[in-house]
Order: sequence, then C-alpha cells, then structure tokens
Amino acid sequence: MVKINVPSQCGNAPKIVYLKDFISAIVTFDTNYLQDNTTEDIHWSIVGAQSFTGQSSVLAELQKYRSITVSALTITTIITHGYDGVVEGQLEFENGKKVSFCDIVRFKSSRNYSPVKSIRTHITTLQ
Repeated sequence: MVKINVPSQCGNAPKIVYLKDFISAIVTFDTNYLQDNTTEDIHWSIVGAQSFTGQSSVLAELQKYRSITVSALTITTIITHGYDGVVEGQLEFENGKKVSFCDIVRFKSSRNYSPVKSIRTHITTLQ
C-alpha cells in the first residue's frame, strides 16, 4: 500500500482535491479513475525524455513507469487556476529510489472536475 502525504491545506478547493486524487490515482494506477478523468486525446510529456498522446498510449506508459512499486507519495504543493494546475512532490519506491517531480496539468475547461487534457512532467532523481 502506498503511503500518501499531503499538506493540510489541500482540502480547501475542489480542484485542489481533484488534483490530489488524480496524482494519487497515477501512483496507485487506478485505471478506472484515470480513464474517467482524462480526455481521449490526452498528451503526456516527460520533459527531456518522451511524449505520449491518446488515452490508451498514456495509460500504457504510466503502467510501465509504475512497474517499480511506489511506497510513498509526498505532495508538497498544489496550485490551480482556471485551466491549469501544478502538483509538486516526491515519490519513494520500494527499491529505495527517490525522485522529485512537478506535474503541470491542463484541464479541458476551467470548471471543477474537468478532465485532464495534458500533463507535462519534470522529474529529477534524488537517490
């Protein structure tokens, strides 16, 4: 089971809670949640590495990236405004590896609970 740590202020706005749940679904690979909350033409870009387009392609790549079991997700910052959101945090894996990440998310619309249209991930290995 993944230990999920989030700042206490992460419950103040619906879109902040939505992003927390979305990132948690990525880490736990909750495919039903991810399918329900992404657009068919979602685009995921890992800065300096690869890009993927289309829901099936993105979900397949997420599964590959999560093949090493995550033991802890720590979210340090969630910011949302209009069509955009940012989640910054750290992942710890069962094999001892740690990475710092920042996901910049674009929603389909500015409404609460709008599906995710794109994700741009910045990632740095810590150990």
